[in-house]
Amino acid sequence: MSQETPELLDLMRVRSTACVGEHLTFPWSVRMDQDADTARFLLVLEGRSRLNVEGLKKDIQLFAGDIAILPRGDAHIYSDKPEHGLNDGDVPHRDAHILSGHFQFSEITPPAIISRLPNILVERSSDGHRAQKLDLLVQLINVELGRPSNPLPGTLSRLTEVLCLQAMQKWMQQTITHDEALQALANPRIKKVIDCIHSEPAAAWSVESLAKVCGQSRTAFAAHFKFATGHSPINYVRQCRIRQACKMLRDTFLSVGEVAYNSGYADANAFNRAFRREVGASPGAYRRMPRA
Repeated sequence: MSQETPELLDLMRVRSTACVGEHLTFPWSVRMDQDADTARFLLVLEGRSRLNVEGLKKDIQLFAGDIAILPRGDAHIYSDKPEHGLNDGDVPHRDAHILSGHFQFSEITPPAIISRLPNILVERSSDGHRAQKLDLLVQLINVELGRPSNPLPGTLSRLTEVLCLQAMQKWMQQTITHDEALQALANPRIKKVIDCIHSEPAAAWSVESLAKVCGQSRTAFAAHFKFATGHSPINYVRQCRIRQACKMLRDTFLSVGEVAYNSGYADANAFNRAFRREVGASPGAYRRMPRA
């Protein structure tokens, strides 16, 4: 594993995992509409599945133990259709047991990582270089789904969270070797700054105070930070504040004024302007939006 990879993995967190195990009997086909706010995943436990992702020219054939992740929640169909060139008679078993679901990247995951993820990631069980952790997680999920009583949703959620993170590890290991911006993001000094911002987004951060955390001059830090994240330090702080505000609007009954104050905005009007600029809606309208 690259020396920088653990730093990036530590920055990546997922939450709100939900999944369902499906015993699908031939003929079967499942369509999932696009949802840009969530990432989708598909784990084939038994049988096989053909995955058609909107926007991709070629379908993907998945076999038992294969994992597919769609980080941007693209619309897709998974079905019992065999691979091109195969007749129905060539596929002796077209039933399948599939675990499908979705998750969200947590507020502390830098957008610079999420934006670099491809539209789809596939981890094959037949890959000789696949981490043993993934195979172990698949086994644990199988055990949990096979419980005489109903599987525990909390346990499945935790297992699938780790499964998705581990499945993205290989992509990260391959990408960081040629992506200088990801290498910069994995720098321990930049990670320390990001950790500070995410732990206290409402603090009165300035370029100078963040440069001190990084141990660099103001000019060098600002250039390094923007190269690594794609944002100026102050824009990054603002984005973190707005993401925290979104969470409070979703999960609490605090007034918009209280949310503004707890997000680091003493001026409610300034908060409303910043929120609308980032989200495209006012805080009140965002709170009223239906949730999946």
